[in-house]
Amino acid sequence: MTDSPLRRSLGWYRLPILVVALVTSLLFYVPFLVVVATSWTETSYIIFPPDGFSLQSYSGVLNDWEWMDAFKVSLRVAGLGTVISVALGTLGALALTRLRSRTARSWVRTLFIVPMAIPPVAYAVGLYSVSLRAEALQDNLALLVLGEALLAVPYVFVMVSSGLSQADPALRPVASTLGAAWPMVIWRVDLPMIVGHMLAGAVFAFAVIFDEVVLSVFLTPIGVKTLPLQMLTASQEELSPQLTAASTLVSMLAVALLGGYSLFSNRRAARARRLSRKAATA
Repeated sequence: MTDSPLRRSLGWYRLPILVVALVTSLLFYVPFLVVVATSWTETSYIIFPPDGFSLQSYSGVLNDWEWMDAFKVSLRVAGLGTVISVALGTLGALALTRLRSRTARSWVRTLFIVPMAIPPVAYAVGLYSVSLRAEALQDNLALLVLGEALLAVPYVFVMVSSGLSQADPALRPVASTLGAAWPMVIWRVDLPMIVGHMLAGAVFAFAVIFDEVVLSVFLTPIGVKTLPLQMLTASQEELSPQLTAASTLVSMLAVALLGGYSLFSNRRAARARRLSRKAATA
């Protein structure tokens, strides 16, 4: 049996690379598996290996109004923030393709990506200072939603820009030549090409917003908690199996979200290949 091109290209470096990859995987998965295992314990405290097997900690989380209220708040914030970030990131990526100057494109691209490099604490303190001067933003989640959305915009922008870079640049001029106005060009030409990338950006944006805790510490109203903030509070007060159970449920939600997107993406790619084969044989 002959070696694959990848194996031949790795040469004698193959074994060290495989070892490093294995160790890295273990460092990621083993702590997670420990967290999952500790959520099964029958005791009221975290212990590993778990003492017995019970799902009482999951029942405690799902039947506890404090945990469920925090989960609903996080869903609401992540949902609204994702919609805003997808809209802004997509509009920014579409606008970038309309700029003729390379310098302008470079500056705009940098401005959209810069929020990824801003320390969350500094960003949160700045938004908190804004909330102190705007009383209308102090007793609701508006500033938190907007702040989380702006943090997620770069992820959407990068994904949509990647999709637009793969599109045929001649399609827009052709559509304009045939009499289509710019809203029709966006609706009929641009959006169908990037809908998959928009969905990918939405998945990343939702995950980033749902899991963000720093902004929640500074911007949530008194008496309101997001799920990450509730988990942070629980870790400071008492290390109970409910905390690891909540962590496991959040991880399962993330896996389901990413798995659903992967399934959609694979089916969409398979459909595109079938249509391409039909067009080639026609």
